[in-house]
Amino acid sequence: MGEISPALLFLIQALLLIAGPFLLWRLGGGRHIAPMVVIQILFGVALGPSLFGRLAPDLWGVLFAPAALAPLSGLALMAVVFFAFLTGLHLDPADFRGRGSAFATVALSSMIVPTLLGGALGWWLAGAYPEMTGTHATPGLFAAAFGICVGVTALPVLGAILREMGLLGDRVGRLALGYAAVNDALLWLLITGVLAWASAEGLAGGPVGGQAGGGGGWAVVQVGLLGFAYVGVTVLAVRPLLDRLLERVAPDGRMGDTAVVVTCVTLLSSAAVTELIGLHYILGAFVAGTAMPRRFAAAILDRLEHFSTLILLPFFFTLTGLKVNLTLDDPAQWTVFALATLATLAGKMAGTTLPARLTGESWPDALRLGTLMPCKGLMEVIVLTVLLEAGVLSGACFSAMVLMAVAVTALTQPMTRLAGWRRPAGAASAASAGGRHGGM
Repeated sequence: MGEISPALLFLIQALLLIAGPFLLWRLGGGRHIAPMVVIQILFGVALGPSLFGRLAPDLWGVLFAPAALAPLSGLALMAVVFFAFLTGLHLDPADFRGRGSAFATVALSSMIVPTLLGGALGWWLAGAYPEMTGTHATPGLFAAAFGICVGVTALPVLGAILREMGLLGDRVGRLALGYAAVNDALLWLLITGVLAWASAEGLAGGPVGGQAGGGGGWAVVQVGLLGFAYVGVTVLAVRPLLDRLLERVAPDGRMGDTAVVVTCVTLLSSAAVTELIGLHYILGAFVAGTAMPRRFAAAILDRLEHFSTLILLPFFFTLTGLKVNLTLDDPAQWTVFALATLATLAGKMAGTTLPARLTGESWPDALRLGTLMPCKGLMEVIVLTVLLEAGVLSGACFSAMVLMAVAVTALTQPMTRLAGWRRPAGAASAASAGGRHGGM
């Protein structure tokens, strides 16, 4: 392949990344198998060194050489920032009010049980396969991070699965979405703590198996206090200010140019603040989403969601796929994949099904709830990427866990069908219309 200009190279990359997974999902029959996020993740992994890099190394070297990836990095960062913001926007605190103790019990158990199970597995893996841990990870930090990865449930992809099955209006479907919303909220609290811990380990220079010094412990406290202070300022000052500002620039509730700019400035400013204080910019984007006035949420989603998920996210998946390097003859990597998959399925299903049954659900409904909660989607990939960049996970562990996320997400829909879901009559057209972009 001859010399190619940077502009033409970028356009070829963009065409491949945006059109490829969508055509596979829409025209290749992928939408009948899994949500679009699964196709996008697999497409990104296939473009990485594990497949495309081995089948066509010369072409791969031209299209995805390190110098050619620089323009993609900025787009990938924007994709994750916007997705975290949209996730926060999907979470409505009003959904948690008046649900009762039964809802709270199942929602918390569905996150805590798999997280604890994953944490125990992570502690064992840190000793049995130390090459799975990152450069800044002690066994305890690795175990905590691994537990979070096992405990994740992706709210947007779960909504997409229910939509595609015509079950968004079902009572059990609404319960599952509520549990996933609580899971997402807990996820961001837990990942904040782990990132603060990882930052302290990095500052203290603690290698795997070592102990952070007193300065590292103070760093955790300092970052945590700054994070809580920022959330407090956002709730008490920024949210009322946004409410008044958006009411002024969009009195009819429509997101015009000024309202869109205000929203994006809020998003990017919040991400910059959390990055500055030592937390990840993703956390700031998520907080910005939760701070937006709820009456504008639908209009903001209408303006930003499709562009973010269909145009920006494929760039993130490609860079993620380029980091995934599956070694077929590495038993450690496949052991992590198998054990993490089993821990996710067992922990999520047990942590949801049994409490649901004990709080009054029938066995069929409790089992259906249990089969829905393991889905991961983009949330898992983002968490894994953050932990890789923080030096908590090694590249090999990251690769195995991305594969786990794809596997359990792809299994969610068939498991739910096996558990007894039936598509209501006339729901097919609604599901098809609602699932145009497949969800994340």
